[in-house]
Parts: sequence; structure tokens; C-alpha cells
Amino acid sequence: MDSLINENLIVLDMKWENRDSIIKALSELINYNGNLNSIDEYIQTVFEREEKSSTGVGNGIAIPHGKSIGVDKPAIAFARLKEGVEWKSFDDKAVELVFLLAVPDKNDSKEHLKILSTLSRNLLNEEFKDSLMSAQNKEEINKILTKMFQ
Repeated sequence: MDSLINENLIVLDMKWENRDSIIKALSELINYNGNLNSIDEYIQTVFEREEKSSTGVGNGIAIPHGKSIGVDKPAIAFARLKEGVEWKSFDDKAVELVFLLAVPDKNDSKEHLKILSTLSRNLLNEEFKDSLMSAQNKEEINKILTKMFQ
């Protein structure tokens, strides 16, 4: 898998008002990184997915995602929030860690499922989550996340 994440796709300790503003801001990072051909198409896909069911997976984590024709190359943008945000998570906990996935919409591609399963499997590990919460900078976060997808 090509590099899904880099330091340009990581935001640490920002304060946002709500879920939608986080999704839009992280989508802009993915767009500026050169992974999208249509940010509007991609954002629409992510919001449509959120309407079907919340991507707040519990334990302070959200994994919004979009498999979209607006995506040229897969990417993950990551945000560690300064203050938790309501995400309609099944456990009603505010979200502190957000992983926004962008995957091209190719009929034969199972790439989004591979990314989701790898991410989900790692996030079940409390030590992994703790390492993301305690990382001092983008470089540390990038190393943690890059290693996961090697």
C-alpha cells in the first residue's frame, strides 16, 4: 500500500465545534495533499455515510469514511481533538480521535475494507490508543500510523 498518511494529514489538539467542521477541515487536508479530484463529491459521500449510521465507533474514536469517485488516491487524515466532540457514538462518549478515510470508488476495490479492518483491529488495543493520545507531535503520530499500515 502506498503511504496513506503523512505529517500534512495530521492535526493535533485543535478545538472544533462539531463533527461536520472536523470532516470538512480534514477533507481539505486530503485535498491539499493531492488525493482528491473533487472535494465536494468526496465530502458529500462522507456526509451521506454519516446519515446512514454514525461512524463514532465508541471509546472516544470516530472513523468517518468515503468511498468516492472524488478520490484519486487513498488517504487517511487524523485529528486528535483538544476537547471531545459529540458524534452520536453508540456509547454516547465524546470523540477525541478522528480518522478520516478517503478511498477511490472502484468496483473491484476492497481497499477501504482492508484499511478499516487494520485500523479497527489496532484501535481495540488500549496501548495503541494511549500512544496516539500521548504523542508529542505530528512526527510521532505519523510513525505510529505509518507502521500500522506497513
